[in-house]
Amino acid sequence: METESAINQIMQRYHLTAHGDLLYSYEELRRINVDRQFIYTLLQTFEDENSFSEEDYKNHSLEIIIDYVLRTHRYYLNKKLLEIEQSIHILLKDYSDNHPLLSILNDFFAEYTTDLTAHIREEEKYLLPYIKRLLKYEQEQSDAASYFSETKNYSLRNFIDNHKDTEKDLSDVRNTILNYQPPVTNKTPYRILITQLQVFEKDLSVHALIEDRVLIPRALQLEKKLNKLFGKT
Repeated sequence: METESAINQIMQRYHLTAHGDLLYSYEELRRINVDRQFIYTLLQTFEDENSFSEEDYKNHSLEIIIDYVLRTHRYYLNKKLLEIEQSIHILLKDYSDNHPLLSILNDFFAEYTTDLTAHIREEEKYLLPYIKRLLKYEQEQSDAASYFSETKNYSLRNFIDNHKDTEKDLSDVRNTILNYQPPVTNKTPYRILITQLQVFEKDLSVHALIEDRVLIPRALQLEKKLNKLFGKT
C-alpha cells in the first residue's frame, strides 16, 4: 500500500487532513487527544504488516487501543462500507439483468455488511465495555463483590470462542469478481471496486492484528491479574 493511502486511512479516523509528512504539531494532536507516536506506529503497520510487532504497541495504553478500535468501527460503518456499496451500484448499471455477477454482488455485500455490522455491535456491546470495566477495577479500589457482579456474565473467552476473521470473506468475493470481465463501458468502475475491496481487506487485516495480538492479549493479562487479585477462578 502506498504511504499516502495509508496516511489517509489512518487520519480519516481522527478527522484530520493527512499531511504527506505527518507534520502535525504536538499541540494540534493534543487538542483532539491523539497520540502522535501511536499514529507513527500505526503507519508502520499499515505500510508493512510483516514488520508488525506487539512490542511496537507496548507503550500505548489500552485506552488508546480501545479508542482506535472504536474509531475504526465508525470509519467502516459510516464511510468504507457505504463507498463500496455506491461503487457496486454504479458498476451494476451496465450489467445485464441476468449477469451472474449481479447475484454475487447483491447477495454477498448485503450479507457481508450485515455480518460485519453485527460483529462490530457485539464488540461494542460486550467486549469493549468489559475491557473498560477491567481497566476501572485496575485503577480504582474496589471490593471483590463488585468485581464479581460486573464480570460474572462475560469473559474474554466468550469473545475468543466466537471470533471470526472478516477479511477472508471479503477476499473470497473479490477473487470471485475477478473471474468476470466488465462491459467495455464499465471498466473504470470495475477497477475502482476491485481497488476498494483490496484496500478494505488490508485495513481489516491491520485491524485484526491490533485486536488479536495487542488488545486481546493485554486484556487477557489484565483479566488474569484481576481474577487473581479478587480471588476469582
